[in-house]
This record gives sequence, structure tokens and C-alpha cells, in this order.
Amino acid sequence: TPDEINQLVKRVTQTLIEQIENLSKIASEFSNFAKLPAPENEKLVLNEVVTSTHDLFRKREDMDIHLRVPIDEIYIFADKNHVIRVLTNLIKNAIQSIPIGRRGKIEIVLFNKEDKAIVRVMDNGCGIPESMKDKVFYPNFTTKNSGTGLGLAIVRDIVDSCNGHIYFTTIENKGTEFFVEFPLMHMEDNFKIVQR
Repeated sequence: TPDEINQLVKRVTQTLIEQIENLSKIASEFSNFAKLPAPENEKLVLNEVVTSTHDLFRKREDMDIHLRVPIDEIYIFADKNHVIRVLTNLIKNAIQSIPIGRRGKIEIVLFNKEDKAIVRVMDNGCGIPESMKDKVFYPNFTTKNSGTGLGLAIVRDIVDSCNGHIYFTTIENKGTEFFVEFPLMHMEDNFKIVQR
């Protein structure tokens, strides 16, 4: 009947519009990924950057997002906006990994070990399946129904550009821990920079 044909046309049209919007979003994300701005590195107190990023998420009522930072200041030489983007992506991923019906517990910990500053983001989410582990940092990896899967590819790109390192441990249906390592900026390095 004409009514059924109209309904079908509306449904198909709506689906096409949604797919076009999604493709447009993916194209835009890839474009942004390719044009990641050149870093404007500066001396950062990582404690402050981690704390301010945590503050964006900590007031959620559906989960507990805890932060532990040391009293002593930890200095790195990096682009502040890039570091915030790394942390934001990791915290968002942690939040999105929590299955429905489970109270989320996310812990963000900053510490230093030898010559590295390390940020650990731990969740009690669904974990990463064994078959996906080696694809996590690929540009098309996602465990979500929507999205482009560029988050962790961008994160790794930024961490690499800081001469850092990113890795994770995961247990399916128990949770995941991401570790981001940045080289420490030692105070004697600061002195050398000033002396020049």
C-alpha cells in the first residue's frame, strides 16, 4: 500500500542519513588524527594535570572515581593539551567499559619509578578479550557500538611523541589497567636549559 511504501522510504532515508553522518564523523576524526597539532612542549607539574583531569569526571554518582597523587611534584616536559587528551581518553574508556548493572570503580594513580613518571588508570569493567589484545592501539579498534575507535591510536601517537610508553594488563570481565610512562624531567636538566 502507499502508506507502507511511505513508511519504508522514511525508514530507509533515516538509516541513510544516520550512516552518512557516521561516515562524516569518521572522516572528520581521521582528518583530526592525521593533523594532530605539533606539540608545544613545556615544563609540566604532572600532579596538577592529572588532578585537574580527574576533577572533570569525579562527581559522577553512578561510579567511584578515585585519585592518588604523591605530595612531591613530578615534572615532565610535554604538551599540556596532549597530556590532558591522553588522560581524558583513558578515563572515558574506563567509564565506558563498565557493564550495565555493575558499580564502576576507577582508580587513577600517579607515581614515579626510577626515571619515569607513571600514570595508571584502572577499572573494574568488562576487560579486553584475548582476540582483541594485539589490536588495541590500531586506528579502527573499538569495543563500543558507536565511535571511530581512534581514541587509543591517538593516545599512543601522543605518548610516542613524548618519548613515552603505553601498555596495559587486562582480565576479561574483571577489568583493565592502562599504564602511561613519561620520562621524568630532572631538576639538573632544568638548570642546564637555563644555563644555555
